[in-house]
Amino acid sequence: MNMYYNKIRIPLLTALFIMMILDLTGVIHVPAFVIFAIAIALIGYNIYIRKNRQSGTQNKNN
Repeated sequence: MNMYYNKIRIPLLTALFIMMILDLTGVIHVPAFVIFAIAIALIGYNIYIRKNRQSGTQNKNN
């Protein structure tokens, strides 16, 4: 199940990192809203994954 989550997280994290580097070096201009939106989406997705993982282990133990 962990590999499925990485299929979504790794490309988003890579895109965020590349956009931030290109923006800081002046190659392209990325609006701050886009960077914050992707960062917030990644944080929200990580929280969702952790909640699912916790509830999944609790259900297996019962």
